[in-house]
Amino acid sequence: MRLKAAFMHNPRLQPLLDGSVGTEDIEFDWEFGHPAALNLRHLGENPFDVFEFSLSGYLVVNDRPKWTHLGWTSLPIFLSKAFLPLELCVNEHAGIRSWADLAGKRIGLPDYNMTASIWMRIMLWQLYGIRPEDITWINGRSPSQRHSTLIGFHEPPPGREVRVLELEPGTTLNEMLKRGEIDAAFGDYSVAPVSEGQHVRKLLDSEQARQLITEFARKTGTTPVNHTVIVQRRLLARQPQLARALYDMFEEAKQQSYKSALQAAEAYLLFPSGDFARQAAIFGTDPYPSGISANRTMLEVLIEQLHYEGQLDSRPGIESLFAETTRDT
Repeated sequence: MRLKAAFMHNPRLQPLLDGSVGTEDIEFDWEFGHPAALNLRHLGENPFDVFEFSLSGYLVVNDRPKWTHLGWTSLPIFLSKAFLPLELCVNEHAGIRSWADLAGKRIGLPDYNMTASIWMRIMLWQLYGIRPEDITWINGRSPSQRHSTLIGFHEPPPGREVRVLELEPGTTLNEMLKRGEIDAAFGDYSVAPVSEGQHVRKLLDSEQARQLITEFARKTGTTPVNHTVIVQRRLLARQPQLARALYDMFEEAKQQSYKSALQAAEAYLLFPSGDFARQAAIFGTDPYPSGISANRTMLEVLIEQLHYEGQLDSRPGIESLFAETTRDT
């Protein structure tokens, strides 16, 4: 079976790409790109058999009858984290020393309703008691560039006094941040990039970012996940075991990538096991866990936020989100 696959570049896929993991029964025709563009194609053209997609987007698509025709279900494979907000840059004159100072500020972001932005709001509330209403948000992507707009996310959320503004024509988040017209912003390295420059610096260094995620994990029992893996139901109708076979392949590839990462580190670092052990002590030995059981808390936290913001009419059963043969994972 040949499957058309679409993903962003990810080292946890490399063993599938180089053939060190795989089966004779399943082959992939790979296409790689930026999620901002790929997500729009998935919704508009639906041309792929198995692909990476926004986790919050999938939850809302699953909730809206208008998208039933897509014929999607998901695999409990989570290959990327929603860490873009950790790249937040600030104008040096804005008086922002930490995330605790973001209340009352003007913050730019690619898309208020992208998964990374939703996780940022969750972290702000859980760690600092800052609500979405306490910040003025500015979208860096135009409506036509936002998959959340195409899906039909409510903008702004119903019943909430949240200020979500659009960019003025002819300007960018980067330019507004440098001029001090917004106080902070993070970008997407593509449609709406944000970078350091005159009067603009990254708010958190790597150690501070690690500490923020550590505090969030200790408080909530989870870390923010960005994407899931979608598979077409029409394929599973013909071959019900395909979902589990794909799940096992992606999991094996991820584990192989972990081994390769340790070997690469040993080629350069004097004490590579020390840093791996430090991470494992906080986040466990598998920083990108697969399966429903290991990700139930994460999914519940994200679903609760989407329901609170009025994007989900009801909270779905966790198992119902995933292909039947993966529900025991």
